[in-house]
Amino acid sequence: MRLKETPEDFRVRELLDFEAVANGEHVVHLLHKEKLSTPEALAMVVQEAGVDRAGIAYAGLKDRQAITDQYISIAGRAVEISKPHLRLTPVGRTDRPITSRMSRGNAFAIVVRDLRPTDAAQLRRNLPSLQKTGFPNYFDDQRFGSLRHGQGFPMLHIVRGDFELALRRLIATPSPVAISGDVKLKRALHARWGDWDGCRDLARGPIWQSLFGWLQQHPDDFRSAIEHLPLRQRVIHAFAFQSVLWNRAVSSLLRGGVGSAQRVRIRTLAGDLIGWKYLDPEREQKLVAMRTPLYAPDGDGGSEPFARATAEVLEELRLHRDDFLRNQIPGMIWKEEPREVLIKPQDLADVSLAPDEMHDGRVAATLSFSLPRGAYATMMLKRLLAPMWYPRAADGTPLPPTGGFGGGPPRSFRDSRPLPPRREPAAPRAGAAAASGTGGDDDLRVEPNWSPDDEDFES
Repeated sequence: MRLKETPEDFRVRELLDFEAVANGEHVVHLLHKEKLSTPEALAMVVQEAGVDRAGIAYAGLKDRQAITDQYISIAGRAVEISKPHLRLTPVGRTDRPITSRMSRGNAFAIVVRDLRPTDAAQLRRNLPSLQKTGFPNYFDDQRFGSLRHGQGFPMLHIVRGDFELALRRLIATPSPVAISGDVKLKRALHARWGDWDGCRDLARGPIWQSLFGWLQQHPDDFRSAIEHLPLRQRVIHAFAFQSVLWNRAVSSLLRGGVGSAQRVRIRTLAGDLIGWKYLDPEREQKLVAMRTPLYAPDGDGGSEPFARATAEVLEELRLHRDDFLRNQIPGMIWKEEPREVLIKPQDLADVSLAPDEMHDGRVAATLSFSLPRGAYATMMLKRLLAPMWYPRAADGTPLPPTGGFGGGPPRSFRDSRPLPPRREPAAPRAGAAAASGTGGDDDLRVEPNWSPDDEDFES
């Protein structure tokens, strides 16, 4: 399966509700962009129109590798821009800036390429069950870019109080997939770790100078050093770990509620998760009614079955509520937020199958549908192509399991036996030979599965 081979293969249209106010201070615009992330597009708007960036608001980030339409508001100005990859058109006025709460979700038109004929048939065959009983609202690989770039989950080490290891993962772990000067710099920082004078000489820019300047004066205060990193970077890593905990809690919850004959295997960068082919009506009603919030140490954990599942995941990681409170860092403070487990696509049309002109002998499938805010279109596609949890060969012989969970539903982040935390060996000091480590976290098995190329952590 291949996504986004061309921008036209992935189209996203934001569904927004805002109250029109004829003389409102904020002008609502439709932003059409191609091959641009939302921050890149907004930077072009600021440059082209000379507007104040602080006066621009939007409901959510949209993919770079796609053709997208979303809404932004600009305080006090109506702006029109028409460029090859960016168009901005005023569509109305309102009395308040756009926020994420105004978004109803997104409408998608997606072409999935490089499908085997059997995969294409499976995708079409699974549409009725998906439409009838939905799919698990897991966070997808876009949220876990830190795994793809070899950092693991730095937030795990922060919660455990190992701030030095967390900082090394954040700034001195070169990506195995990126191709940029950033990789060279991280490799150099890894080699000279502990020589803060040398690191400051290597890394230019105000953020680096501030961070390594702090370590020059406070060589062992890694906790405060992390606070020198950009707020957005800190927030993204906190969200990533909060999201993987939620995914694991949901999968643990489903282990007790989905019969083995109905389980399907959904692959993510952070390991395999349980999905369902069909749900009986009673189970569906329970999932819809259940409170399943993202974890926060000061929250109540949601409904009792989900709170229990979350507690099991934390126990497997040897984490306790007090760890989160004791090791808080500004910008990485967790809040309990509601999130639904069960999602049903709306406006789902029948899939269109045709020969894939970009891949000989393969099939391209075109789908259109809409999803609520926060749901991942890529996760829905994974559900449509998900194999049964215990696959069998044509003669009925069970096939060996894939993934890192011993063939059964995941009972921990690594396997069925909880492992004690293991600390990564200390990095070599200046002057010593150093290899550029890129491994993931010991207790968070990373599987080399398919994932869309998306750096923006978007839905």
